[in-house]
Amino acid sequence: MKRSNRLQVIVDIKANQEQKALERLGQSQREHTKIKGQVDGLTVYRGDYVDKCNAFARDGVKVSRLIEFRSFIDKLDVAIAGQERILKSMEQDVLQKRNMWEFTHRSTQSIQKVRESAMKVEQKQENKREQSEQDEFASRLGRKKLTGYAAY
Repeated sequence: MKRSNRLQVIVDIKANQEQKALERLGQSQREHTKIKGQVDGLTVYRGDYVDKCNAFARDGVKVSRLIEFRSFIDKLDVAIAGQERILKSMEQDVLQKRNMWEFTHRSTQSIQKVRESAMKVEQKQENKREQSEQDEFASRLGRKKLTGYAAY
C-alpha cells in the first residue's frame, strides 16, 4: 500500500474527528444562544416589572403590595444572576470547544499536507519509472532497428 493511501486513512479519521468537534461546537453555540435569550428575556421582564411597580407606587398602593413587588424583583434578580452564571459557564464551554475544533482542524490540515507531499513524491517516482521504461523501450527498439538494417 502506498504511503499516500495509508496517510489518507489517517486524514479521513482526522476529518471525522474535526467534523465531530465542529458539531459539538455548534451545539454548544446553540445552547449559549438559548441561555443568552433567556437572560435577556428575564432582564427585560424585570425592567418591565420594576416600571409597573413604580407606576403602582406613584398611584398609591399598600405597603404589603410594595413588599410583594420588591420580593418578586429580588427573586428575578436571583434568577437572572443564576442564568448569568450559567451563561458565563457556557461561554467558557464554547471557547473550549472552539479551541478543540481549531486544534483538530490544524491537525487535519497538517496530515493532509504530509499526504499531498507523499503523493508528489510518489508521482515523481512513477514518472521516473515510466521514463526509464520508455528509455529502455526506445533503446531496445533502436537496437532492433540497427540489427535489422545490418541484416540487409
